[in-house]
Amino acid sequence: MPALLFAGLCVPLCVFAMGCASNSGASAKSGSAPTSQPAAQAPPKGKGKIGEINRWMQELVLDVPPAAYRVQAPDSIRVTAPSIKELDKFQARIRPDGKVTLNLVGDVYVAGMTPAEIAEDLSRRLEKFYNKESIVISVDVTEFLSKKYFVFGQVVSPGPKAFTGSDTLLKVVAEAMLNDDAWPEKVVLIRPNEDRNVRQKVTINVKQMYETGKADQNYMLEEGDLVYVPPSPLAEFKMKTERLLAPIIPVTDLALMGLTGF
Repeated sequence: MPALLFAGLCVPLCVFAMGCASNSGASAKSGSAPTSQPAAQAPPKGKGKIGEINRWMQELVLDVPPAAYRVQAPDSIRVTAPSIKELDKFQARIRPDGKVTLNLVGDVYVAGMTPAEIAEDLSRRLEKFYNKESIVISVDVTEFLSKKYFVFGQVVSPGPKAFTGSDTLLKVVAEAMLNDDAWPEKVVLIRPNEDRNVRQKVTINVKQMYETGKADQNYMLEEGDLVYVPPSPLAEFKMKTERLLAPIIPVTDLALMGLTGF
């Protein structure tokens, strides 16, 4: 009798499991979206409208003036000085004490300075070795390691990202890349504040910018900003349904094992 009862229980559970599988396959076949590319090819850019928005963001060229980036340890800088061979193309990493060691000038404190300010300081120091007119120096950051912003939610590449001072919302979302469950109409930018009672949050409609061609909500990010891409209503419903059905799945697996012997 117990064996018969177990078999009787297995049959409806197996039918339920096979029904779910067939419905899932049917819905996949009925969709008009193209099949995913092989793993060896470039990362997927999303299907349908999401794919179009990803491509638009990645191809978008905007003249956005960068913020004044202030270096900190452990950023790296490079000095370009065509007329000073001892310094030209010299690279250095900023130490925990905020200094770098450069040829001719020795230890220089640079933490908290912009590249332009560092170049100006070096020019003054070199005036005792060279004519002022011959000193042409520029400094750029080669590794942005001291500051971060964060991207979470329905993107292909979430997590902390290197803050460069020229990060706009569309640029960072394009680099993180929306996945097929994303809700581009409701992208959220959250800016931390020292006062916990102050909550700086804005919702951005990326899809609207794509449709109108106007990047009027393309905010410049600041250090520590959080960008959150929520799931679409349909994707959220799917996630909730999967969580509700999660306890049932092991039971259906057990039922199949009982019938098949595997």
